[in-house]
Amino acid sequence: MYDIKTILKKRYGTSGQDIILDGADVVTQKGYTLIPNYVLANDKLSPLSKLVYTMILSYAWGQKNSAFPGQERVARDCGVSSRTVVRAIQELQKQKFITVIRRGRGLTNLYVLHFKRRRV
Repeated sequence: MYDIKTILKKRYGTSGQDIILDGADVVTQKGYTLIPNYVLANDKLSPLSKLVYTMILSYAWGQKNSAFPGQERVARDCGVSSRTVVRAIQELQKQKFITVIRRGRGLTNLYVLHFKRRRV
């Protein structure tokens, strides 16, 4: 009889992955996004703004840690219109949860998510 470490080494020892989610279902394998409680509990943000913030945060934690999809993709992933995403981003900027830096025509915007609690 083998110990668990030996069994797992035999099963995953040649994997090219850095982290294995043993026993994970399809939902678990897609990953998680940790949302700061101060965002969730903030009564000055609409539920849609919280959803858009969460989606942007999920892209930041993605495999490349950088590529930000366009607002149409955010809208599709959130199940809302592009205009709703624009309004949510404006609300997040107004409440100082994010800063959007425009890089120029034809270039992607830079989104800075603020993790320090800011006085509004």
